[in-house]
Amino acid sequence: MNYISQNTKYTLIQDKNFEASYKLYQDENGITYVRINAACTVGSAPLACTFSWVHDDIDIAATWSPVSYQNKQVRPDWGSFSESSATYGAPVLTNMSYDDRNRLTIACSDVKNRVGIRCGVHEESAELYCCVRVNVAYPIEAYQTEIRIDTRDIPFYNAVNDVVKWWEGFEGNKPAPAPKTARLPFYSTWYSFHHDLDAARLLSECRYFKAAGCDALLVDGGWYKENNIRGLGWSGDWIPAKNKFGEIKSFIDAVHSINMKVVFWFAVGFVGIHSNAYTKWKDKLLDKNTLDALPLDPRYPEVRQHLIEVWTNAVTEWGLDGFKFDFIDSIPQSVEFKAGMDTISVYDAIDRLMKDALAALRKLKPDILIEFRQNYIGPLMRTYGNMLRSTDCPNDSYSNRMNVLSLRLTSAATPVHSDMVMWNYNEPAEIAAFQLTSVLFSVPQISVLSDSLSDEHKKLLTYYLRFWREHRDTLLDGEMHYRGYAANFAYVSARSENEQIGAVYSGRIAYVEIPTDRVIIVNASKEKEILITGLCGKYMLRVTDCMGEPVQNGYIEIDSREAYTKVASPVNGYIELEMC
Repeated sequence: MNYISQNTKYTLIQDKNFEASYKLYQDENGITYVRINAACTVGSAPLACTFSWVHDDIDIAATWSPVSYQNKQVRPDWGSFSESSATYGAPVLTNMSYDDRNRLTIACSDVKNRVGIRCGVHEESAELYCCVRVNVAYPIEAYQTEIRIDTRDIPFYNAVNDVVKWWEGFEGNKPAPAPKTARLPFYSTWYSFHHDLDAARLLSECRYFKAAGCDALLVDGGWYKENNIRGLGWSGDWIPAKNKFGEIKSFIDAVHSINMKVVFWFAVGFVGIHSNAYTKWKDKLLDKNTLDALPLDPRYPEVRQHLIEVWTNAVTEWGLDGFKFDFIDSIPQSVEFKAGMDTISVYDAIDRLMKDALAALRKLKPDILIEFRQNYIGPLMRTYGNMLRSTDCPNDSYSNRMNVLSLRLTSAATPVHSDMVMWNYNEPAEIAAFQLTSVLFSVPQISVLSDSLSDEHKKLLTYYLRFWREHRDTLLDGEMHYRGYAANFAYVSARSENEQIGAVYSGRIAYVEIPTDRVIIVNASKEKEILITGLCGKYMLRVTDCMGEPVQNGYIEIDSREAYTKVASPVNGYIELEMC
């Protein structure tokens, strides 16, 4: 069903220095494409253009976009835009129905420059005033982009998935391949150690968490400075602190002997005000202070070469296996062009830096690990990052769930990682388990101290990681289904050929849309009873608690004439049904 208003009028407003035009066409699925071309009439100039139209506001209950999914509001026509750029979000916005169906998904092919998308309710007519706004901050001679308008009556997440495939088809947007380790659990130092790092304690944790089910150590901030002061003031020299690690290669060799990969955190291009690099590069810094550090300007070839050398040396000299690249979204755009620069666009320079860096790193180590963090998760980020992680949300299972599920919508085959999982050591195990079951459909990163865990917590963590690894292929590669986005994803499932795994986050109902031989339902809620719909026949039934202890074993006959089948389950317990 197409709700674009009859006799729709499209409007293109361009900058006074440009002559612009657009052409409309539709594909075989009825998706509308708008191709915009603009040519500068004064040689070159920055560009601002807006394309707008009207859409009937019928059966639209909520909106989703890659960076504002926590605010599902259908905004007024004077409301805010969903913004994106090369290093922030992605240019797509979805309007969905009361039952999670697509009503209007708008996307733009420009994944580099600043793009704003808005669908605002015009209160006088109950229509959506839709517009896509593009800003190119630096002078250009010509410009082209496409806008994709999808009104198909399909699940909204399928409409978003199709946008991701569309982006991948444009030159320069091919995603980086994901190494095997990117799909395995990590142990991270951030919430467990913060900057108070110590090689001996870290090696002890590596031995414990390797046995528990983690395959990589991610050493977060603080490894490059002798003190434990928060901030970026000592970043930029990137010399491992001897008082924390001794000889860094010996430390990394020791972690490798435990059969774990090692990933270190770096702030992309930042030099702290207390570093030697700050003095050396002070004439090639962009003017944006973030936590007592400024970013190097990547438009200088020598800056890019310097950064690539820093990272490749960490691989060749230390034995590093990967990088957590942070703060790339804090590198500001600039229109000031100076002698020695080889491009005027900071976004173009970042793209070149990271693509060249990935090529150099993969030449040294083909399975190099590169992590980026929400909100720098768009199509360009996927060309050099082979892991995308939830933004920081310490001890916040709800946000971690919303973050990873939103990331799954736009990440396709790029592995999505949870924010580091932590909990209060005094919590009951079934409550701490929310931190784990909330990130079921992502690669878990763990950040707790083993010597602070109770026996129940240890049992919980070991069982969860074993369960997750056993069902990893379904959880990461299975066909995703989402129910109740407006209710914060009430039920989510992933289905492979022979099994499906679902999580009930609220509402008690597990929706089995297409039956499989094995169905596993995680009761990730405080409810004590789950209502299962969509199954029929005789099943072997197994129910466990959050630590894998059996609660019920037997058989169950499910009658298709009944709307729901009730199964009791402990909080964060697991219900397994296998066809007889």
